[in-house]
Amino acid sequence: MIPRHVMVALAWSALLLAACAITPPPGPSSPSAAPDPVGAATTTAAAPMAPAVGGGPERLELRPMARPTQPSLAVRYRVALVSDPCVDRDLPAPPASDVVLTVLDRSYGLPATHVPEDLVPSADAGLTGISGTKLVRSVMIDDLAAMRAAWESAGMVVVIDSGYRSHADQAVTFDSWVARIGYDQAVVRSARPGHSEHQLGTAIDVSSPGWSGRFGDWAREAPEGAWMAEHAWEYGFVMSYPPGAQERTCFGYEPWHYRWIGREAAAEQRESGLVLRDFLADRAGE
Repeated sequence: MIPRHVMVALAWSALLLAACAITPPPGPSSPSAAPDPVGAATTTAAAPMAPAVGGGPERLELRPMARPTQPSLAVRYRVALVSDPCVDRDLPAPPASDVVLTVLDRSYGLPATHVPEDLVPSADAGLTGISGTKLVRSVMIDDLAAMRAAWESAGMVVVIDSGYRSHADQAVTFDSWVARIGYDQAVVRSARPGHSEHQLGTAIDVSSPGWSGRFGDWAREAPEGAWMAEHAWEYGFVMSYPPGAQERTCFGYEPWHYRWIGREAAAEQRESGLVLRDFLADRAGE
């Protein structure tokens, strides 16, 4: 007779073999066959799937999600300028977003070939006589015309003594100052050729009938000069070389010299409290 414990072992073996032979009934796909949700989100969505046979759960459609727009960072590139701009050099003027905003001083200058393409007579702004013959850039004509109208409304007469000067014209002007007062004094009274704002075509020298001349204080000695010092910025014109600022502007006080930089920039410059040269230098390379 077969011992009882052997019969029990054989019975358990038979049951285990029978369980391994059983196959699962048909049904929905196994979890390992399910789509990868990350991969599905990066591809075009397929049409909805019908429910699987056998009463299994409906397969959900995965729709791609749009990527959020990345923030745009406004990077402002600066150009490292020399720390001692009042030393006589002939470095090319640093790049600017607009030539109107070019930095010019005793170190940085324009090439002799620089000539604005849109020069027009100041007569286009309604100025007459000798003032109307002075050349300026057309981009500033509207503001010059508005400022001229303001002069007239206030009962004043302002004369434009100088507008655009070429590189060659500036050389003649500078040499005449050297002959009159010597080089050391001339370089703070007049710019060397290439370093004058007049070559940009956006600078004007102004005066009024009866005013004594260049070595006086037009802003104090004439109502027209006082008006310009107070209101020129409203029309985009800035006094380039104000009093007491020679160490920053590199030139002596010139209450008659104004440079047009546009109304918005002029308002920002006034608000900043910086002299024009430093205001423009802070924006060089933008």
